[in-house]
Amino acid sequence: MVDFISEVEEELRKDDYNKFLRKFGPLIIGMLVAIVIAVGVVEWRDYSKDRTARAASYSYLEADTLLQDGKVDQSRLAFLALADVAPDGYAGLSLMRAAIISAEQGNDAEAIRLYDAASNRFKLERHAQLAALKSTYIVANRGEWGDVEQRASRLSVQGAPYEFLARELLATAALNQGKLDQARAEFAYLDTIPGVPDTVARRAQQALVLMGTTAATGQTPSLDAPEAPTMELPNESTVEEGSDNEEGSDNDDTP
Repeated sequence: MVDFISEVEEELRKDDYNKFLRKFGPLIIGMLVAIVIAVGVVEWRDYSKDRTARAASYSYLEADTLLQDGKVDQSRLAFLALADVAPDGYAGLSLMRAAIISAEQGNDAEAIRLYDAASNRFKLERHAQLAALKSTYIVANRGEWGDVEQRASRLSVQGAPYEFLARELLATAALNQGKLDQARAEFAYLDTIPGVPDTVARRAQQALVLMGTTAATGQTPSLDAPEAPTMELPNESTVEEGSDNEEGSDNDDTP
């Protein structure tokens, strides 16, 4: 009797199992197939991304080699060609290299255009703002203070990667446009806030003294554009990895 009951229970379990498979089997199989496909897509995407990055790195080194060999124009064209096809990080870096060449050749307008294009291509905010800051220094050297004010305002918000350098440009632009209260406030900020690079703080102090002297004599103060500090380009190893852990102080003169 016990064996008979066990056999009946076993048949019932098999029947329930078969019903379960008939009802949910296609769904389970579909889910397993979807998982396999998803894993394959992710692996293919990672492989494709890695292959594209390697190709961009090779092309970047080729363009750099041309520059080292003195083939400046060919190097510039190679960097520009790479920027058209490379991932955003390498594209931004290539545009910055082309901008440097243009600036060294005296083509400031083209350098500004390329730095602006690089700023738009970078995904990391620090890299994008570095390119934008470099173009702003060129604009400042051209004495286009209204444009400098507009550009520097976007870069000088508190906590921005290059806040102090941008504030100095903003203050200089305000001073040269006769906006003395704004200039005084910005220079005073740079003179008192902790963490400002020594050279920037010293120039801010000198500007405040100049403003005080000219105010006493009734003269209109003016300042030359501050000298652009040495700012290293983003590391090639970080532009596509999404890492923002490069060494150096964000607002130092020599990051």
